[in-house]
Amino acid sequence: MKQHVLIIEDDRTLNAGISFALEKEGYAVHSAHSLQEAEKCLERKMSLILLDVNLPDGDGRDFLRNILAGQPVPVICLTALDTEEDMLQGFRAGCDDYVTKPFSMPVLVMKIKALLKRSEGTSRQIYSAGNLVYDFENKTLKKHGGPIELTALEVRLLEYFIHNKGIVLTKENLLDKIWDARERYVEEKTLKVSVLRLRRKIEDNPEEPEHIRTVFGIGYKWEEA
Repeated sequence: MKQHVLIIEDDRTLNAGISFALEKEGYAVHSAHSLQEAEKCLERKMSLILLDVNLPDGDGRDFLRNILAGQPVPVICLTALDTEEDMLQGFRAGCDDYVTKPFSMPVLVMKIKALLKRSEGTSRQIYSAGNLVYDFENKTLKKHGGPIELTALEVRLLEYFIHNKGIVLTKENLLDKIWDARERYVEEKTLKVSVLRLRRKIEDNPEEPEHIRTVFGIGYKWEEA
């Protein structure tokens, strides 16, 4: 089954060039030149999205926060802005990787392949990492073969980490995607406490976690250890 990639880029020449390169690799490619066009494309489930930051009808990062929030699709931001703060804003908005223009097409293709590889396979029913075994269907976790009780929130948090293994998740991204609408205004402190409680249950040494790693100043990342 082909993987579908959406390119949201208003530079038509660049959009066509990326499309050509990805089609040669066997991907099903969808092109949008504005955020309005991109929303229509999202009627189909995408495997990955390439998102330009500066678009004629808005900021790609706002689109990422408001439209793509809650969708477990990897996003690579494309932009000519290359300062550290610009990149941090992209990660805070929820992107998984950041590519600055001009870029090497072969390198972009390799980044796409790597991100898709990290993201694939997490929908299987049984997931194992180190001494942990998680059953997605029954929402049960075992550690060293013994059952670990999880709250509903901890289940959502654990599953989101697993589905995004190896990807840096910002605090803002986790707050937006883990808590539902009625819990919209959740403080960062609540996230920190929730992560700490989950660590205490799954890590052999919560002070030196092997799975839920802290990325200083940004958020967290799930490692398989």
